[in-house]
Amino acid sequence: MTKKNILMIILDSIFIVAFNILFFVNAGTSHSLGVWTCYGFLHFSYLMILLTPLIETKSTYLSWLTTYSISFSYFLLELVFAVMFFVNVDAFGTKVVVSIQTILTAIYFVLLVSNLLVNDATAKKQTRHDMENDFVKSISVKAKYIESIAQNSKLKSRINNLYYTIHSSPIKSSAEVSVYENKISDLLDNLETAVTQVNEEKANELAGEIERVVTKRNFILKSRN
Repeated sequence: MTKKNILMIILDSIFIVAFNILFFVNAGTSHSLGVWTCYGFLHFSYLMILLTPLIETKSTYLSWLTTYSISFSYFLLELVFAVMFFVNVDAFGTKVVVSIQTILTAIYFVLLVSNLLVNDATAKKQTRHDMENDFVKSISVKAKYIESIAQNSKLKSRINNLYYTIHSSPIKSSAEVSVYENKISDLLDNLETAVTQVNEEKANELAGEIERVVTKRNFILKSRN
């Protein structure tokens, strides 16, 4: 366990320790069921604040902040209600306390789970977008590299045109064009080999084939939009 983790545990424990000292010193240990119910739910709500960073470890900062705000708001409601009840125990009966706590907790879980599902869907969508963007970006970079090692000026110009065709391709992909994308990657590998071996005839043939496959991929994607 690192020093940072130890310090975080100490900081997180301050509220619990301070609250329990004040609670037992001022009120003792003999309490009604309603008081212990509030006591338990308040500690549970604080525990959920501590667990929030673990729940949203793979999300963006905004997603984490939203989830944390839900947990923190639940804790504040529990704290306000607990203080109100502790100050005036006779104001609420046990059934009312249990009912209110159950409703608050149910609403909290609905909001929390809904938010987690939305964040998960958003994260998956972003991951897919990044993967699609990486495809166009990676093959563009590779085409530019192949252009840089080409020795013949006409071949270099041909590959440069191929680069701009790839670079201007739609980023958004689909399963329907995955076979074309795999073929483009394989053909670029072959083109690099041909350029490295100074096989200009083969390189020109491959450049033309890549351009046809890229055009086919782009046509399919654009026709679906």
